[in-house]
Amino acid sequence: MEAASSKKATAFDEANKATAHLIKPKTILYTSALLTWLQPFQSGWSTSQMNLSQYNDTDECNARPVAEDTCLMFPGHSKLSDKYGHKTTLMGNCIFMIVGGVVQASVSNIWLFALDRLVADISSGTATATIGSYVNELSPPHMRNTLGLGLQIFTTIGILIPAILFFFANTSSGWRYLAAFPVVLAVIFLLLAPS
Repeated sequence: MEAASSKKATAFDEANKATAHLIKPKTILYTSALLTWLQPFQSGWSTSQMNLSQYNDTDECNARPVAEDTCLMFPGHSKLSDKYGHKTTLMGNCIFMIVGGVVQASVSNIWLFALDRLVADISSGTATATIGSYVNELSPPHMRNTLGLGLQIFTTIGILIPAILFFFANTSSGWRYLAAFPVVLAVIFLLLAPS
């Protein structure tokens, strides 16, 4: 009796898998996922960009160390997504990306730059907290794991590329291009994200 019920369960699973594979995703699925992944790319970018030597003065950092056990976090990411929806939250998040990039690229005062890092970090946190569930909503069930990897992959690529660009941007003005690049990512998302 037990063998018969396990065969039925296996047959049911196989039928579900076969049906799932009949779903043919359209280009819009891949485009939506790719555009969404620009935001974790920005998160990785913003994380890595701060390693450029132009941003770091060891003497200043040692003179004023950050107090232990302090952390500034932005609560409420899921509340925004629940209230406005994932896509609307990501569209609004582009405002933080743009403001963060423009201000960081244009200021010459370290304190304003540091304050604006908070804006960029809100953007990074919102993207990281929202994108996994957004891509899952877009994806057919059999592709969720595959497309879900995009968050981690694009975050990692966003860390890698600025680190490579340090070889070219380590100049008195090159850091401004690194700081401004998230504006490009936000504009691409705003222009191309499907409605």
